[in-house]
Amino acid sequence: MRILALQFVILLSVLTQGSQVVADTITDPDVLMEKANQAFADESYFEAIALYEEILHTNLESFALYYNLGNAWFKAGHNGKAILFWERALRLNPRDEATRHNLELARSRITDRIEPLPRLFFLEWYDSLIRWQSPDGWAWILVGMVTAMVISVVLFFVFRYSWQKKLGFTLALVFLLLALFSGHASRRQYVTIHSQKEAIVMLPRHTARSAPGERGIDVFVVHEGTKVSILNQVRDWYEVRLANGNIGWMQETALEII
Repeated sequence: MRILALQFVILLSVLTQGSQVVADTITDPDVLMEKANQAFADESYFEAIALYEEILHTNLESFALYYNLGNAWFKAGHNGKAILFWERALRLNPRDEATRHNLELARSRITDRIEPLPRLFFLEWYDSLIRWQSPDGWAWILVGMVTAMVISVVLFFVFRYSWQKKLGFTLALVFLLLALFSGHASRRQYVTIHSQKEAIVMLPRHTARSAPGERGIDVFVVHEGTKVSILNQVRDWYEVRLANGNIGWMQETALEII
């Protein structure tokens, strides 16, 4: 009898450990990503979305995760969600052409046709240059420029001829200016991403008000997928601005922050 009891205890211990291993495997982000990718390949888009979002619940984020979520939502027919996650992906990798192409495709399906306010060409060029890299990307460029500057300074003292010293000094100055700009661009991108709030409209149709509350006058109507800038918040209402400069108040439930 004691032998049977001992065998039962051992068996129970093995089963408990086995179930724990399975649980750990299911919550492993790499395993979840693999399962989600397979579900996407099998055209089980909502299953893929559920698995991708499980990874998000572990407080992990990556360009690939946001990109894949955007693809899955788009295939599932939810344009607003697709735009939301592709926007998030683009913030982590601003130069990815596939994400930009997908965003353009999704935006072409938005009901609203909002013309942005005209800007001076050099301001538009400057902002495009800043958005060329993520904050981390600019930081790595900064490290490269500082390294090149130090090498140029060393060469300045090593060179013997006058024209060589002038070349070393000139290169050091150029790399210094590029390093300063890279540092500025990295900080600017970081501040833009973390302080400038933008959101995507999630409802098929929503009316913005002149004031926070249902008593406000209707000012404009927006549809799913439209991007807005958030200016202020009062309780569960956001003050938002469209690309054309129109300002109104929208309910929090109508938006999702990028």
